[in-house]
Amino acid sequence: MVIHRNSKKRFIVSATTFFSCFAVLITKTFLDMAFEIDPQTIRDLELFNDKPDGKSIFSFFNRTQTFGGKLQLKGLMQSPLDNMEELHRRSGIIRFFMHQGFTLPINSSQMDFIDHYFRVNKTVLKPNSIDGYFQKHFVRQNNKNDQYLIETGIEKMIFLLLALTGTLEKIPKIKVPVSLRQYFSLIQNYLDKPEIKAMLKELGPKPRKIKHYRYDYLFRHKYLLETRDLVKTIYLFDAFNAVAQTAISHQLCLADYSESPLPQLTITQLFHPFLEKPVRNSISTKAHQNICFLTGPNMAGKSTFLKSLGLAIYLAHLGFPVPATSMKTPIYKGLSTTINLPDDMGLGYSHFYSEVNRIKDVALHIQQKKQVFVIFDELFRGTNVKDAYEASLAVLEAFSCIKGSTFFISSHILEVAEKLHENNSILFRYFDASLKDQKLHYTYQLCKGISHERLGMYILQRESVIDILRSLK
Repeated sequence: MVIHRNSKKRFIVSATTFFSCFAVLITKTFLDMAFEIDPQTIRDLELFNDKPDGKSIFSFFNRTQTFGGKLQLKGLMQSPLDNMEELHRRSGIIRFFMHQGFTLPINSSQMDFIDHYFRVNKTVLKPNSIDGYFQKHFVRQNNKNDQYLIETGIEKMIFLLLALTGTLEKIPKIKVPVSLRQYFSLIQNYLDKPEIKAMLKELGPKPRKIKHYRYDYLFRHKYLLETRDLVKTIYLFDAFNAVAQTAISHQLCLADYSESPLPQLTITQLFHPFLEKPVRNSISTKAHQNICFLTGPNMAGKSTFLKSLGLAIYLAHLGFPVPATSMKTPIYKGLSTTINLPDDMGLGYSHFYSEVNRIKDVALHIQQKKQVFVIFDELFRGTNVKDAYEASLAVLEAFSCIKGSTFFISSHILEVAEKLHENNSILFRYFDASLKDQKLHYTYQLCKGISHERLGMYILQRESVIDILRSLK
């Protein structure tokens, strides 16, 4: 395959522009449904990463075969839902791709040619043999590349349609969910158009000599809109298939949803997908419990658990598979996490003031959305112990009265946990660590109750920090 440098550049720019606009349109349509997530949460959960080699949840799911499929996947992942019917529709489609072994007859090179074919700014070939002959043999030198791309694009479209015909023949044997039938109908209706059907019958299963001038009129003129809709559907299938294959490979599960007015969450064997050998943990809250207070020493697993939890909530509201064995969740209207909150030095804010502003933002978010899932890792780490204790106690007591939302809060201030121990709205969990043979041992297992381990001074002494400082006298 030879594509002139300038033509290739035009292709990349035009294809990127078209599909970016298409993905933005999809995203805007779904975001109007209003599950809300903010930039801080997107960063905390590492949902997207603009760096080429950076890990992200998007790259984790991105097993798409095509550029258009990649943009469709991104559009889906930027479109969380808060509607039971829509969530069932989307998860039902992914379940179909997971369990029915449905494969797509596509590859990246094929679809790249098809994309460019529909963006070649040249007059449609005239559908008769005389004009076709002159168009092929007497084309100007600077138009030869466009001519080649038109002819190759037509061939790739024909092979795609032949492959789809063979694929659809297997569909009646498979139970197709209602949410997918419209897409299969769109493909079938296209293949049943008299001229398309006649073309495929004439060419046979293995076409050799294709008279390009006879079919360009069908693809780029008479059925232009229908053909573009067909291609968009293929990209959507590519995106859903990528999600399904990721779920199978990493043993993810699809969530169940509850419409209970009081949020009650159950997740079994939760893990973070970035870890090679993750320790899985389960958590379950009762209807009257809207806060989980998490304690434990540094490096015991609190932050990883909170990231895993926030990620599971977000993926569940995409209708995507989650990193767990099972999950049942209420439908929230938003998600807010505060795990890696930076100082806002540009505005002259201290870390503590940034924390206060973050809590204010969360409060306004809840005021607007009513049902929000909230995570705070190490609440009020940016101030002195006395202020942190009083502020944490006041905030947690206020959170406990907001019954429509769910809060997972971690803290090192054990006195707060002990003060709130009798509050029935609060569930207490901790991650344990212990000293054995003068070595730290972490289980990374979630336990019931409150941790009383204080290992900070041990770590300081183990690293000989005090000895080094004393030697500097």
